Amino acid sequence: MMSALPDFAEAANCVPEVFLRLATEGTGLTDFGDDAFREPLSLVAAGLRQDTMSKGGRRMLGRDVVKYLSNRLRVVDYHRQHPHLADAPIEAPIVILGLPRTGTTAMSYLLDQDPQWRSLLNWEAVTSVPPATSATLRTDPRCVELLEFQEAVLPAIDPSPPHWEWADGPTECTFVLAQDFKAGMWESRVPNPAYRDYISGADMTSAYAYHRMVLQVLQSEAPGSWVLKMPAHGYFIDGLLAEYPDARIIWTHRDPATCAASFMNLTAFAHTLSLGAPDLDWIRSTLPQRLLDQVTRPMAALANHPQVHHVHYADYIAEPLDAVEGVYDWLGQPLPAEARMAMEAWLARDPLSASRKAAYAIEDFGLTRAEVHNLFSNYIEAFEVAVTR
Repeated sequence: MMSALPDFAEAANCVPEVFLRLATEGTGLTDFGDDAFREPLSLVAAGLRQDTMSKGGRRMLGRDVVKYLSNRLRVVDYHRQHPHLADAPIEAPIVILGLPRTGTTAMSYLLDQDPQWRSLLNWEAVTSVPPATSATLRTDPRCVELLEFQEAVLPAIDPSPPHWEWADGPTECTFVLAQDFKAGMWESRVPNPAYRDYISGADMTSAYAYHRMVLQVLQSEAPGSWVLKMPAHGYFIDGLLAEYPDARIIWTHRDPATCAASFMNLTAFAHTLSLGAPDLDWIRSTLPQRLLDQVTRPMAALANHPQVHHVHYADYIAEPLDAVEGVYDWLGQPLPAEARMAMEAWLARDPLSASRKAAYAIEDFGLTRAEVHNLFSNYIEAFEVAVTR
């Protein structure tokens, strides 16, 4: 039985050895699989020990580290006990990427209304074993428990989070890659220069191999054609395509100045939780280049990729279902009538409205729209992205 968690608010407890020990004690398992995760884990742990971290931030994120390591242990063990999974194909997954805040979440939720697609759900990304069945994906007790918790706490969060995902809805692959400790999620929550430098050029082979392992486990009881979503798949595009060379890419586009302002606002919220207050210097000095790489890398990697479909946010906002029908046309199939009705019902419910918050602007972070447009000029020109000056 796992001993009581130490108080991760104390920096001395935020070391890899403690995290690894607690995960093994809690699961009774010891095989973490590929050891490539250990170097970035050490950098995340070092970030947690920084004086800039708040006690509450350390406590929250230290528990997350143990949770992610525990899920990794269970996934590796389940995979080992079911060796046939290693040969289970992940065929031509649909991957939604683009700058943050370009409609990737809405597109993933709309496609999720069509039962032919298999989404990675929020709850199962970090509680993957045992895998749910197709019939219990949204009724599994782990899903219901998390959903009830979310419904109870969301009204009490003030200010409300700029981005919110319900337990029973599609989630970002970042929460799977984070279990290999190679994910933008860790950088946004634990601003550590050493980790920033590491993740900028990290070999993502082990992260996407682990990602495949998780999908193989999850689809073993709940199969389907995967629709995956993470804006930063663009940043890690070489790793994605190395693991899934037949991926069908949906690339969403929006004014990069608007995207940058929104993502900076989201990161500032994450800093409030982990640091106690936003590190505006970090945000201003780090994020513009991060976002630029997030478009320039796929511009190079996808230039000759056979299956890429572009969706402009302005078109989606004007006629959401027309944008979705464009996706189905690209896939060479009609939009099923029942799926269209479900999508219309989802739009009417507007379940993402919980994430709409107070106004913000790029100027809040010491930049101007003109500066961002100049930085992204090649991207704007290449894809004829509509911008507001």
